[in-house]
Amino acid sequence: MEIPVIDLKGLAGGDEERERTMAQLHEACKDWGFFWVENHGVEAALMEEVKSFVYRHYDEHLEKKFYASDLAKNLHLNKDDGDVLVDGGDLADQADWEATYFIQHRPKNTAADFPDIPPAARESLDAYIAQAVSLAELLAGCISTNLGLAGAAGVVDAFAPPFVGTKFAMYPPCPRPDLVWGLRAHTDAGGIILLLQDDAVGGLEFHRGGREWVPVGPTRRGRLFVNIGDQVEVLSGGAYKSVVHRVAAGAEGRRLSVATFYNPGPDAMIAPATAAAPYPGPYRYGDYLDYYQGTKFGDKAARFQAVKKLFS
Repeated sequence: MEIPVIDLKGLAGGDEERERTMAQLHEACKDWGFFWVENHGVEAALMEEVKSFVYRHYDEHLEKKFYASDLAKNLHLNKDDGDVLVDGGDLADQADWEATYFIQHRPKNTAADFPDIPPAARESLDAYIAQAVSLAELLAGCISTNLGLAGAAGVVDAFAPPFVGTKFAMYPPCPRPDLVWGLRAHTDAGGIILLLQDDAVGGLEFHRGGREWVPVGPTRRGRLFVNIGDQVEVLSGGAYKSVVHRVAAGAEGRRLSVATFYNPGPDAMIAPATAAAPYPGPYRYGDYLDYYQGTKFGDKAARFQAVKKLFS
């Protein structure tokens, strides 16, 4: 099953080419909720610089700490035994096999809080994020047009001022991939997610249409992977759906993931396009996010209903 690939150069073409590209984007958002983009405007050299930084930073600052964690020690010590328990529960329900950190870019840049990131790497990250935000805003504008949202109802305006942050993750080789997920199944809370990922090791999987898990292979030809989050589903009144996804732990190789989130600001008010839609709103995104933190790995529909009762 081929994941859609949207060639964004069509948006700058003639009317017919632009129309065709917009239709492809609409179908990808409606029928899949995730897709690849190429000719996206993010420089290939910057993407490589960011990936090189993440690998180097993991090797120098995170790997030793990760393998000294209780999770890693338990798996290594019990790799030839039966099921491993953490705090009396199944390991797969308690922890994820990932080494991560999160940097906020907008409205505040927190890169300075990481003194082990050298100035040159920060400059590369800032340049990459500037281009990623331009891409996210381009996609947000196209999504708004395809949904018939205009003015203050458009995605960019609804999110303003946006929160932009990046989760940097490494999924190292796991001694017991049968006992733990790299990242447990969930939907993303926010808006538009741009993923710069490994070009050699896979593991990311999306659950399409409640029918089957679709593997997202390693990156090819400088593409970026895109998926939509819960807030785009709400704004669209369900026309577009955020999709459950997970990362499998692997016994060999290590997978890199740089996920940049273009989300509403915490005080942004979110509401569905039509009041008749069975979605919460209007609600403050910060309230939704607070509730999401404790329900991330739970049922999305139940979360929407709870937010509707609590905050709408």
